[in-house]
Amino acid sequence: MAAAVQSSTNLFRRLAWSATVPLHIRLADAGGPVDHYFIQAPRYTYLALLLPTIREHLVELVLDDDALARTSESEWWFELDATDSPFGSDAVRWHWPLDLVDLCACMLRPASATESGPEPLRLILHLTGAPADKLAVPPTLEAVKTHFVSQVKEADFVRWGNTRRVTGLRRTDLEAGWDGVATGDYDLHQRMAGRIVPLPIPSSPPTSPQPDRDRDKVDSAYAARSLPIKVYLPDGAAAIQAPVAPLTDGRPTTLLQYLEATLPLLFENGYRAAQPIAQGILLPPDADVAWLAACMASADGWLRIGIRLVAE
Repeated sequence: MAAAVQSSTNLFRRLAWSATVPLHIRLADAGGPVDHYFIQAPRYTYLALLLPTIREHLVELVLDDDALARTSESEWWFELDATDSPFGSDAVRWHWPLDLVDLCACMLRPASATESGPEPLRLILHLTGAPADKLAVPPTLEAVKTHFVSQVKEADFVRWGNTRRVTGLRRTDLEAGWDGVATGDYDLHQRMAGRIVPLPIPSSPPTSPQPDRDRDKVDSAYAARSLPIKVYLPDGAAAIQAPVAPLTDGRPTTLLQYLEATLPLLFENGYRAAQPIAQGILLPPDADVAWLAACMASADGWLRIGIRLVAE
């Protein structure tokens, strides 16, 4: 049973890893045929990792040599291009994985029965005037990596009430988690994630987990104290991070059960008023939250769900 679950889980994790986001980047205060740039970027990555490519294929083509010499990436910042949104645009945080940026943009567009399909993630690149009070961390790889590792540890604490599974890793395995993100190497990233993100093994009893004695042991997601899930709303409110039990009355907790308990006004009638989005797709109401957290989490171990309103 465990081997079969591990095989199927690895398949879905690899599919989630392979997902991409189409980016449409526009350079602010610029005009001309080359002030737009299009790229298909991995969902798990961070904008700071894309800066060298964006600089080469957009900024260096627009600016002359003198302007290019004066610009500094430490002053660069991105803004959601949401001029047609009722919620308005906002600065993109450097420590957000690209999937979260796309989630925020998706929530700015209410779901409609007439929509033609997914749209590119539209961003505006500003070369000056970075709002330091909003960006939280600078656009350096070291700062983004530090935040990534802290999120990995926080997710582990949410699951078990401690971080022993992360702190017990060999340093090379912990470093492999970020190195896999930076290089786009799934197998390298799994040297970390495969040891700390539990498998959705149904047969595991819902008892309190014991400290690992085997470095390569992976617990059942159904034995976790809580699941690392963050829910985002389209009005800019703080993310909801409430305890999420993997089991309810001895049975797997479904997504709709969780949403009804967390946001009853939006989900008392199912998906009529709002829809949950993760990894760019609409999640089914009967989805098992423990399975979602095990198979569709971001590279840092968090399952991020955006709530998209349904247009009347």
